[in-house]
Amino acid sequence: MGFHGKAFAAALFLATAGMAQAQDNVRIAYSTGSFAFMPFFATEALGFFDEAGVDVELVRAGSGSKTMAAVAGGSADLAVGSSGTILYARKEGLDLQIFATLVNQYSSSLALSKDWAASHDITEDSSVEAKLAALRGARLATSGPGGGDQIIRFLAELAGLDPDRDLTIIHLGNEMGVFIAAMAEGRIDGFTLSEPTPHLAKREAGAVIAFDLAQGDIKELDGFPYIIVHGRESWMQGNRETVEKVYAAFARTLSTLHDPAGAEAAREKVRTAYYPDVDAELFAEIWASAIQSLPETPAIAPEQVARVAEFLNRFEENKIDPADVEGASTMDYARAE
Repeated sequence: MGFHGKAFAAALFLATAGMAQAQDNVRIAYSTGSFAFMPFFATEALGFFDEAGVDVELVRAGSGSKTMAAVAGGSADLAVGSSGTILYARKEGLDLQIFATLVNQYSSSLALSKDWAASHDITEDSSVEAKLAALRGARLATSGPGGGDQIIRFLAELAGLDPDRDLTIIHLGNEMGVFIAAMAEGRIDGFTLSEPTPHLAKREAGAVIAFDLAQGDIKELDGFPYIIVHGRESWMQGNRETVEKVYAAFARTLSTLHDPAGAEAAREKVRTAYYPDVDAELFAEIWASAIQSLPETPAIAPEQVARVAEFLNRFEENKIDPADVEGASTMDYARAE
């Protein structure tokens, strides 16, 4: 290699090193390993954050409220969580703002115990009306107040039932083993949680998945913006290029996962990185369902956020008003493809 060749190689090395140093550092918080966060995990597993120029530190907070608190308090820059949490935070005066959506369906499934389903002649192929009718008198569990509880109440309303009189809602926390054991022992008749717990209960306890909301089984909730990405509005405005890079990484993930070949190639990477203890066949089944809940792009429009507020106001006394919704989302960080 001559002098000019060596000089070019040296310049290329320095440029590459400079690009590596130019990676933006971002701390992104999330609550748990729920399958609801699959697009987020896929973005990291596929290396799209890194390729977009972002060095991401994942901060597992343990709950939705702790995730929000991490962003509000500055121990995380951005967060992945549920859309409703942000509206309540804005109602309390926090400057949190949604800039992307990752899952456009409620990710929960309602699983009925083998005995309860059999006693009501319910299979996965039963009509929606029959499944709703089977909720009367059932003991249905979820993790706690919030999304799962609201889903049970919403389904009860669709069935013409009073959720506080015609069935029993039980809160069992976040350990999925507790739900499967309670079902197997006959202490509950069903539960609603995000994957993989419902499919595990189907495999291990013979549960019947009555409603898979990720597949749009309930038309009234079809297209509901559930899992979103948010941050402090002031931080995002001061770090616009970084947020644009994060948005671009998510956009690339959604595009990849909507392509059958891309989704198949990504599946094992995500399982290996985040769900190594989940059987590959079971994971493939859950993955196929989850793919159907993904939007085409991360863009989130104001009318989608208004839909979230309308849903939450059905169940909560602490109502969200139009002022809480206004400015809750932005598409300012969606760069042209």
